[in-house]
Amino acid sequence: MGIKDWLGGDKKKEAFREEAKEALKGKLTPGKADQLAQVAKRHAVDNPADDKTQLRREVFNKAAGVVRAQGRLSSKEIEELAKIQKFLALRDDQIERTKWDLAKLRTLTEIRKGKLPLVPANSAAMRGVSLNPGETAHYAVQVEVLDRGSAGAQPGVHVKWATPYAINSAKAHAFPTEGNKELGEGYLFITNKRLFFKGENRAAAVDYSPQANFFLYRDGIRLERNVGNTLLKYKSRSDETAEIVGELLAALMR
Repeated sequence: MGIKDWLGGDKKKEAFREEAKEALKGKLTPGKADQLAQVAKRHAVDNPADDKTQLRREVFNKAAGVVRAQGRLSSKEIEELAKIQKFLALRDDQIERTKWDLAKLRTLTEIRKGKLPLVPANSAAMRGVSLNPGETAHYAVQVEVLDRGSAGAQPGVHVKWATPYAINSAKAHAFPTEGNKELGEGYLFITNKRLFFKGENRAAAVDYSPQANFFLYRDGIRLERNVGNTLLKYKSRSDETAEIVGELLAALMR
């Protein structure tokens, strides 16, 4: 009997899926992939590649979810997830969103260890971008640009000079949605010296200083101007994007 028969209503097939998820609970330690193989053997599942992608992806996402819930991703966990992916015969494109989220979590883990990322010079984001002498781009994210008169009832998390970022604090703040004026889109760069926006028709930058007023949200960042506010809404839908921005600004604004 192959995994392709799981949807046929057979109790053994359902039992395999549930036991596989149960085996992936708790910390993702080395040997989880071997444990899955043992579960498959007990339920006479021979070839994972025979199964529908949806169910194989569901099992993989269970393992990935355990790691994401703890808020960090180690090299050993990366290795074990790769083994689980191989056992389930899942191609990268079949779990593209999950792999993308895990890559962001890995970036976040490295930042919290003090190792800041770098935007590759050949990245599409860097096309047509000129940095100042001594400036390094550590992160780039696509954003929508919005104009807003006031912060309203959703002020966000204030990024303060030489102050650590409180983990997950930005996630609790919803992005202002009412009364915003759309101005276009482009890339937001977090460099070692400033926040820098580059769009098709405009560019703007704010240097880091004790006087800079940045406010973080789950879905973006608000820059307070002398009159009004500029909102930069992340086009990325990953929860880790807000955390990466928060941790980077805390590391660089000092």
